[in-house]
Amino acid sequence: MRFNDFYQNLRKSAEEAIKNKRENGKIRAVLGYSICSVSVGANEVLRSMQEVLVEADIDNVILETTGCIGLCSKEPLLDIYMPNGERYTYQLVTPSKARAIVISHSLYGEPMEEWLLKM
Repeated sequence: MRFNDFYQNLRKSAEEAIKNKRENGKIRAVLGYSICSVSVGANEVLRSMQEVLVEADIDNVILETTGCIGLCSKEPLLDIYMPNGERYTYQLVTPSKARAIVISHSLYGEPMEEWLLKM
């Protein structure tokens, strides 16, 4: 198998997995989780999001982590992917901000405008 074929198969598999996640109607909360984000509190942000999902009995959010996003000065970064494909990227997320973001999106379907990354 040529490298290009391998890459195309891998890409197709990833696109299908993302499509399946969208089709289940759940919100994806993806936290940047690398050395730079952990050093500024990503562990606490992750724990806070896990706790709020349990405490508020929220079942329409899938919590995920990913590697370096590339904006170290804005870490921790949190991406929220809505079922309709909209994406919101939050910067300088703290545990209390993370709780509010998860609640706002999962219960009300609204972003927290003041914390969004603006480029």
